[in-house]
Amino acid sequence: SFFKLVRRPILAGLLVSALFLVIHLVVVLFTSQGVFVTRLDYGLQSLASNVLAVGLQIFIASALAEAILFTSPERWFEAGPLEPSPAEKSLQTRFTVNMAPLALILLLTLMIGDWIVAGEAAREMIRSQMSNAAEMSAQSVPYFLETGQNLITKLARDPELMSDNSIQLSELLAESIRTVPYFNQLSIIGKEGQLISSYPTAYNVGPQSPVDEQMGIQFALDGMPFQYYSIPPVEGQKTAQISFLAAIFDQAGDPQRVLIGRADLENNPFSQPILSSLHKLTGEDDIGMLIDGNKRILAHPDPLMVMTTYTGRTADTPLFYIDTDPGGNRMLVYSQPAQGRDWSIVLMAPVYRAQELALQIATPLLAMIVVLSIVALIILRFGLGMVTASLKTLSLEAGRIAQGKLDQPLPANSVDEVGQLRRSFESMRVSLKGRLDELNRLLIVSQGVASSLEFSEAVQPILEAALATGASAARVVLAPNIVHAQDGTPSMPMMYGLGPSQNLYRDLDEQILALTRQQDRLVLPNLQRPRLLNVAPGAPHPESLMAIALRHESLYYGTLWIAYDQPHTFSEEEVRFMVTLGGQAALAAANSRLFLSAEIGRQRLESILASSPDPVLVTDQRDQLLLANPAAWQVLGLNLDETNTGKPINQVIDEPELVNLLRTTSPEKQSVEVSLPGGRVFLATATPVLAEGQRIGRVCILRDVTHFKELDALKSEFVSTVSHDLRSPLTLMRGYATMLEMVGQLNEQQENYVRKIIAGVENMARLVNNLLDLGRIESGVGLQVETINIQDVVDRVVGSLQLQAAQKRIQLTSEFPGGSQPLIEADQALLQQALHNLVENAIKYTRPEGKVHVRVRIQPLGVVFEVIDNGNGISPVDQPRLFEKFYRSVQQGSKEQRGTGLGLAIVKSIAERHGGKAWAESQLGKGSTFYLAIPIHQGIHEVKI
Repeated sequence: SFFKLVRRPILAGLLVSALFLVIHLVVVLFTSQGVFVTRLDYGLQSLASNVLAVGLQIFIASALAEAILFTSPERWFEAGPLEPSPAEKSLQTRFTVNMAPLALILLLTLMIGDWIVAGEAAREMIRSQMSNAAEMSAQSVPYFLETGQNLITKLARDPELMSDNSIQLSELLAESIRTVPYFNQLSIIGKEGQLISSYPTAYNVGPQSPVDEQMGIQFALDGMPFQYYSIPPVEGQKTAQISFLAAIFDQAGDPQRVLIGRADLENNPFSQPILSSLHKLTGEDDIGMLIDGNKRILAHPDPLMVMTTYTGRTADTPLFYIDTDPGGNRMLVYSQPAQGRDWSIVLMAPVYRAQELALQIATPLLAMIVVLSIVALIILRFGLGMVTASLKTLSLEAGRIAQGKLDQPLPANSVDEVGQLRRSFESMRVSLKGRLDELNRLLIVSQGVASSLEFSEAVQPILEAALATGASAARVVLAPNIVHAQDGTPSMPMMYGLGPSQNLYRDLDEQILALTRQQDRLVLPNLQRPRLLNVAPGAPHPESLMAIALRHESLYYGTLWIAYDQPHTFSEEEVRFMVTLGGQAALAAANSRLFLSAEIGRQRLESILASSPDPVLVTDQRDQLLLANPAAWQVLGLNLDETNTGKPINQVIDEPELVNLLRTTSPEKQSVEVSLPGGRVFLATATPVLAEGQRIGRVCILRDVTHFKELDALKSEFVSTVSHDLRSPLTLMRGYATMLEMVGQLNEQQENYVRKIIAGVENMARLVNNLLDLGRIESGVGLQVETINIQDVVDRVVGSLQLQAAQKRIQLTSEFPGGSQPLIEADQALLQQALHNLVENAIKYTRPEGKVHVRVRIQPLGVVFEVIDNGNGISPVDQPRLFEKFYRSVQQGSKEQRGTGLGLAIVKSIAERHGGKAWAESQLGKGSTFYLAIPIHQGIHEVKI
């Protein structure tokens, strides 16, 4: 339960961490300084960091406590009997406790949603206010700058400004200021940068001008007609000044002087709309700023901030975001660019103003939510009390049903929901009682079906259960195709019946069997109406019947039907019960049929295995002997003892090679030659038996190949004898053929015949030598084992065949592994002969301009020689027989090259005599690769590559 889980330290720590959220907010609200909304904002902002810090400490402590509880529970607490919680003792309390988290989550969701919506609305209201004020200020900026530009440009065109009379110039400047009250100072600067005239009295003009203004004077003297710059305020003023510069041109159009007009933003009538809009926000902590293109503050409530650099964000479009001021206060910032100018209006308001406004908006709805929640909880509590009072009385009566007391009816005295529940319990009691009786009958039926594979025994409990429904007769009829005679032909239907009227209605069996073959259910409450059955006049017939087709795995087995002497209305429960009985009857028939089929199949298999002359062994997935035919017992020299089956094969069979073959885990078919006492040799082939991809056993068949081995030995002996006897006559023939030229002059035709005779004799001599070599190798003549260097062997073979390769313009190369070359134990002559045969074959069957490459690889258990060519390749049909004696491929190109068909057979024999192996890989049109694997030490008898 929940309380049991809370006793775990780790879960208790998580709950305390969640509770700390509320504790932190309460502590911050009552201990922090400032107004309520400021404290609330601070609490929300510091919530994540504080909860993470404290929660991590609680989690570490609870994890350590959990470890102590896990390792030493007896030191943690003394476990006592658990007591039910209050929620488990009362439905009313349980419902309240279970609903409380949902209600609390709903209440918190509403409150948080209300706060979020109110906060968004308050922020939007403030943003709207700031947007209006900023937009008004931004609209006034172009007007202010354009007015200054027009005025200073107009004044600069006055030709009198070129006068050298300083008094006249001063009066002219004074008159201009009085005419249009825009500039608070006008000054004329000479071409050398000196002050010519100024009104009123000059201050910080000319050489003492701000840096930007001095740069602008130089630009104006260079011909720039108009400029304006932001310069620091005059002492005692709160806003910056704007310096407008215009070049004064002479009659020739050359700039001679510069007119400077300074406008104070604080006192300029044209800048008042800008400043007034900046102060439209009503809060004490609100800030309105005017920013120029260089992000310098031109107007600010704090005069000390004027002409300082603004570090916040500005953009070409209105921007609203939250920032932090230098004092660490979170501020709402609205930036509005001036149209057509690079100036911006920036308004800032503290975030708590939005929270104050949000609190004012959300408080009424929050109060309403809390009040409604309390009222709903009270109503729910009292309503549940009224319902649970009635349920307590009903639970006592339901307890009797739980105890199996189904004979006592439940009275229903009311029509409300409790009364309906009582009636439902009564209906459940009656249905449960009937269902239990039905299940008991079905249990007896299932036990009867499972206890016997004989259908005549399994059908009796089914018929008895069918009669329990009140029927006067119950019958089961099996179809003819299910029951077969001894000769295999279908017999007559088999019929089983039970009940007082079973024999009276048996004539209807075949008709009902034919009807249920077409439809699964036949329900006839009144037999007089449908006219489906043909009953002879005066013959007894039931008044109502129901028949169920017996089907199992789409096979029709027969029918189960019951008959009543009186009309009977069949309920859904009765139909369902009969369908269940029909399924049990079909299962019994299927089991009986499968048993008979399996028995017949077993007898057939036993007869086949007994009559087979080849020994057959069958094992299971645990390598235990399951079956062995008499031929296997006779060949293996064992007694026909059935007690040997089921034992591990290594305890029954003494042949290690055969045991290893049967115990291999390879998923492929495996074969091995087994030599048995008496000189008989068998080829054992083991095939895995798979079921759903899993090996469940292995079948091994042994075929006697003794005769074939003897024939092969006789063939080898015959070939060796004939080859040895042919060697001397061939030598004599070659000698006399070469001596013909010594006894007389031969004509050209005779010389041609002699050459053909000598070539034929040499081919036969090579064949004889290959046969003798092959016979010597296969006869088991001992190897002349010595320690040799593999690079020397390869170099000798490659060097001896370089001329032959060069004649066909074939590039013959070799490759060795890096590092020192290992020494191997082998017969140097035989190894060199095997490698020579492989390289010579590669040169023969490689097209001119081709390549033959000899590569040596070092493996953990041996050395692998690879002979790679890019010739015609070998057909997949020919590849399995490449290393057979006298075999030559029939593909194009092989007929053009003469050979004995013994070269690869010799390579294979040499490899096997060294305990190695030889094989090939090839693709038509791409070339071939022949492999020769030799162990490093002759103590190793097999190389696995």
